[in-house]
Amino acid sequence: MTDVEILTLVDRLERCLLPKEEFHHRDHLAVAAMYLYSSNCESALERMRTTLKRFAGHHHVSGLYHETLTRFWLLQVEAKLDQRMCLAASVRKIQEQLGDKKLAFEYYSRERIESKEARETWLEPDLKKL
Repeated sequence: MTDVEILTLVDRLERCLLPKEEFHHRDHLAVAAMYLYSSNCESALERMRTTLKRFAGHHHVSGLYHETLTRFWLLQVEAKLDQRMCLAASVRKIQEQLGDKKLAFEYYSRERIESKEARETWLEPDLKKL
């Protein structure tokens, strides 16, 4: 992805112009990187939370937003983000390193991550520390 493609993705996501079937894990990572590139982690988290909830609501998908996974992936992206690189290069690196969605299960048991509490609030990992 180029910088322009990333900015276009973010714009389409925020304005709910993106079909839900076209928003994948690698896109979540790109959006998280963009948000972190332009602000601190708490601001990026709030922006991601707002965007994802609006997107889910627009597509009439209940239960789509997951607080623990959103924060987990944002923290993973933050740890890998290299702001000395251009956004596109940093996103490519992040997508390569964090492309496996199963990574969360190294940190969380299935029971914990699938709980209602994890969907609604941040839960610390129960298998491995961040």
